[in-house]
Amino acid sequence: MRRGGNRGISPQAVVAMAQAACRRASADPRVAVDAGAHMFPATTFWQAERPGDLLISNGLATMGFALPAGIAAALHDPGRGALAFTGDGGLLMALGELATAAVLGVKLVVVVFNDSTLSLIDIKKTGRELPEGALGWPMADFAGVMQAVGGTGLRARNEAEYAAALDQALAAKGPVVVDVLVDPGSYPAQIKALRG
Repeated sequence: MRRGGNRGISPQAVVAMAQAACRRASADPRVAVDAGAHMFPATTFWQAERPGDLLISNGLATMGFALPAGIAAALHDPGRGALAFTGDGGLLMALGELATAAVLGVKLVVVVFNDSTLSLIDIKKTGRELPEGALGWPMADFAGVMQAVGGTGLRARNEAEYAAALDQALAAKGPVVVDVLVDPGSYPAQIKALRG
């Protein structure tokens, strides 16, 4: 199991800091959220102001939803733009859509919760006597992928880097990926508290 350790930023801080940065920048993006462990802090800690401001694939909980939903939201209301919270697994499923966002030049900030594993599946298999492995991969460079397809890619490995990346991303005119190293250690307790 890969949860734990003191590496990266807590998922809750990723969400809270993004909302604080939006307020500082007077930004009002619609928010799209992918399925995965990060969905719990994203939907718990993001304070939506109006109906339709938080887009989520509820029910089917579709991985890969946040990026295309964010592109659609940014196209629908270019003045507001969009912010997409996605896990690394969900972004890997829709990676080609980064090129779509770059070609369209949409105002979109993609925040990637990067912990190199399918954290929610890892949590669900705990205590079920299932074999270890098959859920992780080497740390992907999502910022580099975004740069390769013509957008802006930023990396954050601590809160100071993340705050600076958010300010830069929100000031950009086109799509930006903020690749955030996340510490998944708090996911199990949060999910248990929310689900009971």
